[in-house]
Amino acid sequence: MSSTGFFPEAQLTFSPLEKLVLTAKIETQHGMVTNTNETPANWGYYHYRTDFQGFAGTSLNPFISIAGGYQYRWDGDGDNSHRTIQQISLVQRKASYRLGHRLRTDQTFLPTEAPEFRIRYRLVAEFPLSGNRIDPGEYYLIASNEPIFEYQADSYNIENRLVCSLGYNFTKNQKLEAGLDYRADNFLDGGLRQRLWLRVGWFVNIPHEN
Repeated sequence: MSSTGFFPEAQLTFSPLEKLVLTAKIETQHGMVTNTNETPANWGYYHYRTDFQGFAGTSLNPFISIAGGYQYRWDGDGDNSHRTIQQISLVQRKASYRLGHRLRTDQTFLPTEAPEFRIRYRLVAEFPLSGNRIDPGEYYLIASNEPIFEYQADSYNIENRLVCSLGYNFTKNQKLEAGLDYRADNFLDGGLRQRLWLRVGWFVNIPHEN
C-alpha cells in the first residue's frame, strides 16, 4: 500500500529562562492519492492525521541538549492518541556543514489498543549553499534519515523516514523549509506500507534575552 499527500508544519521555540527551552509544534498530513497492489490509484482528499506537540528542554553544554514532551494526535480515522516523548540531541559543527544526532524514545497510548513503545535515531545533515555557514537571506539543503524500532503487544516492527528539503533563512531566528518526506514501515510482517509527503515547514525561534 502507498499514499501521497501534503504535509505542512509550524514550530515555535522560545526561551523564557536562560536554561529553559520551550517548543510548540503542529504538523498535519493530508492525503491526495492512495493505491494498493490490487487496485489502481484512488484520487481524493482525506485528512490523515494532525499532531499537536509540546516540549520542554535544556542544554547540558553548547553541543548536547535533553528534552521531554507530550503529543496529542487527532487521527483521521478517529483513533486519537496520547504520546509521551524523551530525547537527547547532539550537534556537530564541521567546517562547511552541520550534523545533528537525536535519540528519542516515545510511548503511545490509544483507547482500544495496547501501548506502543518506540526507540528512534535521527541523523541530520545541513549544508549552506553559499559560504561556510547559513546566514540570513541564504538558502541551504537539509537531509535526514531516521530508523524507528517499534514494540506493541509482543509484536515488533521497523519504520524508516527519509527527508530531503531546501531551506531559506529569512533571519537569524526564522526559516522556511520545503521538500519530500518518504516513509516506509511494516518491514517485518510482509505488508510494506509507503508514504510520500510534500513537506513544508515554518520555524520560528525566540531566544532568551539577558
